[in-house]
Amino acid sequence: AVAKSLDADCTVSIGGGSTTGLGKALALKSDLPNIAIPTTYAGSEMTNVWGITQDGRKTTGRDNKVLPTFTIYDPELTLQLPAFISGPSGINAMAQAVVNATSSRPNPIISALALDGIRALATSLPTVVKQPNNLDARNQALYGACLCGAALGAWITSLHHRLCHTLGGSFNTSHADTHAILLAYSVEYNQAAFPGGTQRVAEALGVKDAARGIFDLLHKVSDKTNLQQLGLKEGDLDKAAEIATEKACKNAVEVTRDKVRELFFNAYHGNGPGGA
Repeated sequence: AVAKSLDADCTVSIGGGSTTGLGKALALKSDLPNIAIPTTYAGSEMTNVWGITQDGRKTTGRDNKVLPTFTIYDPELTLQLPAFISGPSGINAMAQAVVNATSSRPNPIISALALDGIRALATSLPTVVKQPNNLDARNQALYGACLCGAALGAWITSLHHRLCHTLGGSFNTSHADTHAILLAYSVEYNQAAFPGGTQRVAEALGVKDAARGIFDLLHKVSDKTNLQQLGLKEGDLDKAAEIATEKACKNAVEVTRDKVRELFFNAYHGNGPGGA
């Protein structure tokens, strides 16, 4: 209503994934073109996915009119992005690619985008965190985020996003940190159903085991490595598992309350893949 009252020609979203998300919400409600200028590595600017949280529940959907009309990438705009945001932000983008590289219906073009995005982020994020003024690394991270976002924008979501939206929408956990912490556990949950795709993710990461590789990468680029650090209480795990499974989830491996509760338990305590 405000945008229309100003007779705005478009909206301009300068910031991270939440800012881009606001631009998408405005586009959804007002039909205004949306220009995105990302300053983090979320990759949201490349997707047609929108999300709105209301009454403790996050609702998501897809609509091409929320896809930014065009996006401007400038690595210099990310130079002031602190390490504690850079690392989780990049793994958040990586999650968008992982769910598509490990799909029951792999698309060769989407898989190529996803794997190249994973590879770019895996190699650039540790440098971005250790050498924040390294413009080449930040440029590579933006490139990786762009590809990972494009992979999600063109294909699917699954269990991982359901779990993250549950924690973010109902327990107000940080979006990027939640994705970054849960990704290794989500990969482990589904790996038996997608051995080939999971192995290709491992190769893109430069490791033998994808879930372990993501877990180790998180510990290299973020100080927040378990759900306790996001303010979740152990008493919240039962409710979180119930909310995550109250509606059917399209996923290759059966999604049950008990299995999700166990996944949340391991993520809460920061246990490595396999519960180690």
